[in-house]
Amino acid sequence: MSAPQDDPLVAQAYGLLVATADHRGDAALDENVHKVLAVLRSRMKMDVVFVSRFENGQRIFKAVDAAPRTAGHVRPGHGDPLEESWCHRIVNGRLPQYIHDAAPLVESGEAPPSGKGIGTHLSVPVVLSDGQVFGTLCAFAFHVNEDVSLQDVWRLRAVADLIAKRIEPDKA
Repeated sequence: MSAPQDDPLVAQAYGLLVATADHRGDAALDENVHKVLAVLRSRMKMDVVFVSRFENGQRIFKAVDAAPRTAGHVRPGHGDPLEESWCHRIVNGRLPQYIHDAAPLVESGEAPPSGKGIGTHLSVPVVLSDGQVFGTLCAFAFHVNEDVSLQDVWRLRAVADLIAKRIEPDKA
């Protein structure tokens, strides 16, 4: 992976998440993480960007940035059964990390029906240093977003790595 300075979006996330790190653990999903999600959503022209956590068989939304018209679709603290989530299928390799147009996958049953109405969808795992999957960093739009590409999956991966460092439980 290239250095964070090679991509302005990743460099901005690096500045917010690493340079300002002053605490660890799940509580670190703080205002700076929310700022990074807002930057990602705006720059990628997506409707929703969120960080989820996998716990007790559930996918729980930990941090969310959503366009005003879509804010009710995904809310922090809410969740759903992990087995029924897009996130789980992506982490397990049953769905790709980059989906240009999700409609055919929903229609064929490859993607959960909860995705009806989703156009473009990107998701990458948030993996802690011990290899444990914390959850995912996801972005989706309710339209097919022609401006998003595989390059944006790289950006999400880089930001997910930074978020993992930010929330890494204190091992001391």
